[in-house]
Amino acid sequence: MVWNIKGTVIENAKMSKYTSMRVGGPVRYLIYPSDFQDLIEVLKILNGEGIEWRILGNGTNVIVSDKGLQGAIIRLTRIRRLSIRRNGDNIKVFVSSGYQLKDLILKMASLNLSGIERLYSIPGTVGGAIKMNAGSFGVSISDAIVSVTCMSASGEIFKLSKRNLNFSYRYSSIPSKTLIIEAEISLKYGDRQRIIGVIDEVLSERIKRHPMDMPSSGSIFKAVRGIPAWTYIEKANLKGLRVGDACVSTKHANFIVNLGRAKAYEVKSLIEKIKKEVYEKEGVELEEEVEFWGFDD
Repeated sequence: MVWNIKGTVIENAKMSKYTSMRVGGPVRYLIYPSDFQDLIEVLKILNGEGIEWRILGNGTNVIVSDKGLQGAIIRLTRIRRLSIRRNGDNIKVFVSSGYQLKDLILKMASLNLSGIERLYSIPGTVGGAIKMNAGSFGVSISDAIVSVTCMSASGEIFKLSKRNLNFSYRYSSIPSKTLIIEAEISLKYGDRQRIIGVIDEVLSERIKRHPMDMPSSGSIFKAVRGIPAWTYIEKANLKGLRVGDACVSTKHANFIVNLGRAKAYEVKSLIEKIKKEVYEKEGVELEEEVEFWGFDD
C-alpha cells in the first residue's frame, strides 16, 4: 500500500509498546501525521481503502487485546502547536490535541499562567484528557475549556463551544469518530512559585498514593455516586488479587499493575473478577473508566 503522506507509518506495531499497561498485540498500521493537512490525507487514504481507524493519545486509558487490531491507529503526538492570546487579564491558550498535558502545564507555569496545574497528575495528551473530561485533585479539564476544534471522519474542520460538549464526570459528548485537533483554554495570571508549589504537591501526592513504579492504566473504575471506587475494592479485600501477572495494586486499590508479563486477557479477566466480587460483597456495580479495544472484533 502506498502512503502519500509526509508523516510516518509503522506496520504491525506492537501495541504493548504504546499503551501504559504494556499489553496488546499488533496493529496493522500505526500512523503519525506530520500536520493537520497530513491528517486529512491519512483519513482520505484509510476511508478510501475501507480501513477502520482509531485515535490514540498516550494509551493511558486503553487495554488492547492480545490479538491486536486489524485496522489503523492514528497518533497526533508529533503535531505540537501552541499559541497564546492576551487581552489584559483575559488569556486564551490554543494548543494542539497531541500536546502532552504535563508539558503544557509546565510551559504555562513558566509563563505565570494558572488554572490547570492541579491536572499535573494526569499522564495523557490534551485531546485524550478532553475526550474523557479527565480530572484530579478537585479539578477537571472542562473547567478551563472554552472551545474545541474538531475534524470529522471525512476531514471537515469545525468548532464546538464548551456548552456543546456536554461535559460531566469523566465524559464529553464528542463522538468516537470525531477527532479533537485543538483546544482553546482560558487561564489567568498567577504567582509562579505558588503554581510550581501546587505542581510539586500534586506530584508528591501521586508518588505517595499511586503505584508509579509499575505499568498501569491509571484508575480502572469510575467513582460511584461521588465515592471513589477504591473504597469498595478495599472493603471487598481485593488488594493483591491476581490473574496471572495482572494484579490489584496493594498501594491503590483502583489500579491494576502489570507485574512483568501480564497479558491483556488477564487484565480484562481481573477487571471482571473485581466487578463481580464488589457487587456480591458490597452491592455496588462498578463501571470501567478504561476502554477495551479489539476484544469483540
